Amino acid sequence: MNNPPDEPETPADKPLKRLKTGALARRWQLSRAGMQYGRRAMGQAIRARFGDGDEESQKRERQAHIDAFVRELGKLKGSIVKVGQIMATYGDYLMPPEVVEALHRLEDNTPPMDWSVIQKQLLSELGEKRLQELDIEQQAFAAASLGQVHRARLKSTGEALCLKVQYPGVAKTIDADFNDLIRLFKLSRMLESTRSVDDWFSDIRELLHREVDYDNERRELEFAQQHLQGDERFIVPDVYPRYCSERVLCMSWEPGESINHASVAALSQDTRNTLGEAILDLFLTELYDWQRMQTDPNFGNYRVRIDGEHARLVLLDFGAIRPLPDEFSNDFTRMIHAAYHNDKTRFLESSIALGFMKASYPEAVMDNFAEIGMDILEPLKPRSASVPDSAIVDGHYDWHASQLPKRIAKRALAASISKYFALPPKEFLYVMRKLMGVYALIAALRGQFFADHLLAPRID
Repeated sequence: MNNPPDEPETPADKPLKRLKTGALARRWQLSRAGMQYGRRAMGQAIRARFGDGDEESQKRERQAHIDAFVRELGKLKGSIVKVGQIMATYGDYLMPPEVVEALHRLEDNTPPMDWSVIQKQLLSELGEKRLQELDIEQQAFAAASLGQVHRARLKSTGEALCLKVQYPGVAKTIDADFNDLIRLFKLSRMLESTRSVDDWFSDIRELLHREVDYDNERRELEFAQQHLQGDERFIVPDVYPRYCSERVLCMSWEPGESINHASVAALSQDTRNTLGEAILDLFLTELYDWQRMQTDPNFGNYRVRIDGEHARLVLLDFGAIRPLPDEFSNDFTRMIHAAYHNDKTRFLESSIALGFMKASYPEAVMDNFAEIGMDILEPLKPRSASVPDSAIVDGHYDWHASQLPKRIAKRALAASISKYFALPPKEFLYVMRKLMGVYALIAALRGQFFADHLLAPRID
């Protein structure tokens, strides 16, 4: 959850007076959603068996059932919504596409909690003396699954602040919510049960606990600020430790425009290229130098501060930082180096070492996988004959026109790699999703540049 836009958004629903954090209440509401889905799905199956409706109408009916189920999840807030969002991000490896599509609608524009609830939480976390030092706007600027943002002002100096406040009791519901939701997905056959899937979801549980630890997020924010200090491309919010706790994070208010704002689109091509290069260079810095990565590819984690034709990236939300183990980083960067040099042998050796390719797979499958890996790095290598003409504008790589993510997905599907492709290591999923998110950000900026000058210095 991030600094909100400069103008508050009017919530679709009235503020919530309370959050159901009791295990029985949440389990009952979740079970009710599951039972409703089960009844609808069973009715649809019976109608389909007796030929009631054509295939297209049956498909629409199934999607409507899934949508209704997801809407019920959204009402619970807390970690249930967050698990659903994470599953939407990585679920195409695990779940039917129609379920993933519905989960993507579990956005963070849910109704905020009533100010009386937030005020009580702030009082509990900061105490009356510190709270009296702040002038806090009672209307939330952003409401998410785990907490919400309020704009504030430090009375003694007038400094504009951003208060990120966690919903009371939400941290205590993570384990129960997580277990109940995954069990429900498995019972409804929206999710297969395998050892690798279970191991991967254990890691998501750990990630959720990390996201509700605002002390940890503050440390990550301070780390980024320290390491990006003096880099004129980025703005990292200042931390105000006096007004922070495990459930409250206080930082400077950093205004900026969304990536898709008209004022960003109106910037010159050179300026938008500079922003795109900065986003990509930060990803490579996280991978190669820091070995820790902000793994949430949400556009909302970035804003653009515009000063005439000069623009800088405002970096927000450091709750999803993940450390990258040395062994993984070494194998993954070896894959990148092999792809950069179009070395299939080294690329496949690294993919086997990472555990999602096996030496026993058919040669054609291995070759297809290696070629797809080479293609993913298309804009990060010097221009070659394999780059389609449609991706080139005035000699530059056009990130939007290239349609690279769609081309990769289409080729992977045509190659039937999924038949052999094992569930990748969790770090691979996080890093690749972040990379695809970076590609999408640069495409949204309408960037036009080859990026080999950013990767080449890091290649052995």
